[in-house]
Amino acid sequence: MIKTTWLSVLSNRGGSTPNDDRAGGTSGLDNGYAWVIDGATGVTSDVYVPGADSDAAWLAEQLDRYFSDLPRGATPVRVPIRRILGRVRDDYMLAVAGKDVPDFAIPSAAGLFCGWERCGRRLHLRFTGLGDCSAILRVGDGTIHVVGDLSHGGGDAERLSTFAAFSGATDPAAQEALWSHLREQRRLMNRPGGYWVFSITPEAASHMREYTFALPAPVDMLLMTDGFARLIDHFTAYTPGGLIAAAMQDGLDPLYRLLRQLEADDPDCRKAPRVKKEDDASAVLVHIDSDGY
Repeated sequence: MIKTTWLSVLSNRGGSTPNDDRAGGTSGLDNGYAWVIDGATGVTSDVYVPGADSDAAWLAEQLDRYFSDLPRGATPVRVPIRRILGRVRDDYMLAVAGKDVPDFAIPSAAGLFCGWERCGRRLHLRFTGLGDCSAILRVGDGTIHVVGDLSHGGGDAERLSTFAAFSGATDPAAQEALWSHLREQRRLMNRPGGYWVFSITPEAASHMREYTFALPAPVDMLLMTDGFARLIDHFTAYTPGGLIAAAMQDGLDPLYRLLRQLEADDPDCRKAPRVKKEDDASAVLVHIDSDGY
């Protein structure tokens, strides 16, 4: 038998915009699952889904609801997630029926799902995801495993570094150059030659990345959206090992407060270039231990 202790689940908006993130999970005697979802900030001020705070928040909520019905444990989820994306597509098309939605306004999201279960004397964990969410694992002997990209500046830093607005320029021309580029990039999602994310394209499930681990208990795990990961890749306040150690010792709330303080201390986004001064931040912290095996 394994025993799972949920230490914290956190999901907060950045600034005054709606929270486009979601996080959740559950556990049983011998298995469990957790996930984080990062709805992509809209590149237009229009909201096409009636009643939604934002189209990205609507998509994140749909995925969050459907993810809670996925099988618990370390079994592959590629096929059920493909079905989920088909249901999301149908829900979206019904919601926006009769509206002319530009390609760049179709909502999308990064997401990382992890299921775990006991197998013999080991814990088997399977991560499945698309986009830039990440996770840190710490085994009892102190070994650290990282899922995803936590390189300095974030995954888009090199591509966006040529835009003055990415480093704090606020003049209209600089802002329009950046957002025009972002709109063009959105047109490439879920197309050959572009990039693959959770959206209304079931085929995206075929491009999900999987990472599997068979580890001795105990295992500490931190799943996070890129907004929370700024503590590592933007502000270098922690290494991956240092971040999960701090989370296990004090919980997620002090880290969240530190994140907002670091963002506030760099209001012009010059020390840590980024598209948004504050980003939505979500994380799930889990401790999995054995029970006498």
